[in-house]
Amino acid sequence: MHDLNSPQSDEKPLIRRGRVDSLNIYEVKEHELELLEKGAGGTLQFNFAIFLFSTALTCIAAIATADFKWDLAKTIFTFIIVVGLLFGSYLMLNWWRTRTSLKEIVSVIRSRINGQITDIQITEKPETLPKTSEKNEEPNG
Repeated sequence: MHDLNSPQSDEKPLIRRGRVDSLNIYEVKEHELELLEKGAGGTLQFNFAIFLFSTALTCIAAIATADFKWDLAKTIFTFIIVVGLLFGSYLMLNWWRTRTSLKEIVSVIRSRINGQITDIQITEKPETLPKTSEKNEEPNG
């Protein structure tokens, strides 16, 4: 038996493979792969819209419950409310229009195999060997 830690460049590694009944291979276009890599589009817009809405609602609560000594502070809070609600609404609508669901992309890729199943038999001899028993078994005889 040889040492597993010593590097030997002459030997190929033993690959063990468990057989399955069938294997589905999906072809993916370049733009679909890029969409999957980027993730759901517009997530930054959605997150920023949530931030603006939260800030606006916090300022609404502050104006409703606080007494302001200076009118300038109340004006600033009102400005933040208006900007937060308007810009947050714009970002939310823009996100809603341009959003792409990853589930939709994956379902398009998976739908390519429905109705187009072709059976391909592999006739090549596999390069891997089945697992053999490590014990030396003596034949009965």
